[in-house]
Amino acid sequence: SLPSENAMWPRWVSLSLYLAGWYSGNSVFNLVNKQAMSEFAYPWMVSWLQLVAGVAWLVPLWVLGLRERPVVSPGFVGKKFGPIALLHATGHAAQVAALGKGSVFMVAVVKASEPIVGTVVGFLGTGQIASRMTNLSLLPIVVGITIAASKPGARLSASDLATASSLAALVSTVVFAMAKLLAKRLMTPEIKRTRKIGAANNYALLTCCSTLVLAAPALLIDAPRALPAFRALDQPSRLATRILVSGLAYYASNECSFQVLDLLGPVEQAVANAAKRVFVFAAAVLFLGEHLTPTKLAGSALALAGVLCYSLSKARPPPKAD
Repeated sequence: SLPSENAMWPRWVSLSLYLAGWYSGNSVFNLVNKQAMSEFAYPWMVSWLQLVAGVAWLVPLWVLGLRERPVVSPGFVGKKFGPIALLHATGHAAQVAALGKGSVFMVAVVKASEPIVGTVVGFLGTGQIASRMTNLSLLPIVVGITIAASKPGARLSASDLATASSLAALVSTVVFAMAKLLAKRLMTPEIKRTRKIGAANNYALLTCCSTLVLAAPALLIDAPRALPAFRALDQPSRLATRILVSGLAYYASNECSFQVLDLLGPVEQAVANAAKRVFVFAAAVLFLGEHLTPTKLAGSALALAGVLCYSLSKARPPPKAD
């Protein structure tokens, strides 16, 4: 039977708000992070402070009782979240560095390779081979990314994929895929239920652990050079504001995405994930003035179509055995 109208209304209101938070937060993070890194190129420090901003937001919610506190111990958090946090922290630092060295548009194009990376990581980690339709959907992603990365007027060389920015974006995509696979193994539905780790608390705990992981490289590698560079800025308060805004946007975007994936079915998730990248592409053009050629637009559109097909193929139930 269909749910009543009153029961459906709060769900769709919540879904709309979470989608808006996910898309807008992700776009704001990409744009403001680019601005921050353009004047303060210390990725370990910037990525760590962004996570600190998220922790500064979520901890008072637990302390004041505005959010249900998870039932966890330091040993449990270290065992279950520690390995995932190591990968998540690395992925975040790599994407921050990628956005600092290259264009937002190109980083988004490279990160559209997530289905390809996820398929390879899944095979290496579990030995499972994706379906024929899933594997076929990878072809337009590969072709689209290659076209989008090619220099105007040149043969199909994909020269933009060999830059430091693209390589950092690829590293980010790989470690995020590994973190996702590890999270499925460590965080079972029973653990989430008994420990009160819903979508919001799941990402909150991951953020806390990732902040601890990034503290060491931020303070040991970047801090000796970053602090004098910060004092030498003409407008240090502007940079501090950008790091704070990008950090809060990053946290809000990821928490909202966790909530969205809890509310949507597999097919709807596929559409939502593909649509997110369109918002990032549009924001890069509208707010950063990044120049896009028709070739880059065509390549990115083809890659996005492949991402959507991939997600839809993964959403299909496996064929039943005769």
